[in-house]
Amino acid sequence: MPDDQIMADAGNIAWDMKSFDFFNEDKDWPSIHPSLQRISRLNQNYGLYEVITGIYQVRGLDLSQMTIVRGKSGWILFDVLLSTETARAAWALFQEHVGEGLPVTAVIYSHSHADHWGGVRGVVDEADVRANKVEIIAPRDFMQYTISENVYAGNAMNRRLSYQYGQQLDIHPNGFAGQGLGHRVSFGSPGLIAPTKVVEDAIEEF
Repeated sequence: MPDDQIMADAGNIAWDMKSFDFFNEDKDWPSIHPSLQRISRLNQNYGLYEVITGIYQVRGLDLSQMTIVRGKSGWILFDVLLSTETARAAWALFQEHVGEGLPVTAVIYSHSHADHWGGVRGVVDEADVRANKVEIIAPRDFMQYTISENVYAGNAMNRRLSYQYGQQLDIHPNGFAGQGLGHRVSFGSPGLIAPTKVVEDAIEEF
């Protein structure tokens, strides 16, 4: 990924890798747990990865990762990050190097946490979903749990997130130093498109 920053549509910085450059130093920080320091250094290697033939990941542009699978007529996206802007940047990076201009034909939400569906509007046009050009696939009761977590309990969940990860701290070896899965959540615009296909059974073929 050539850019250190991804700007949000609202004008703020949605994603800033440059602020974590201190992890590139050859130094052990006594203020950071060794396991967190190790994974945070690994998270500095952000960009596009080939997992195996036909399966790719864009890593390090949000708390979660975007997995991209070659389908029969296009690409299937498995989890689409938290923000429209970071998902859009991940998809653009993929298309630049691998995508061959083929469209998204399906998006899979693995579960109800927002960093796995919030970026969907950065990779899919809702008009294409309504026209049955793109399938949105999610597990049983996805919308129920998504609304429960992000609307009914939204304020409490955000407070928990802030305290759990120290997000009010400055990014610094003696402050905020990462969240493990990724450096942190992005600060762009989350969105949601409701599933068109709900997986009811443990194993389904369609």
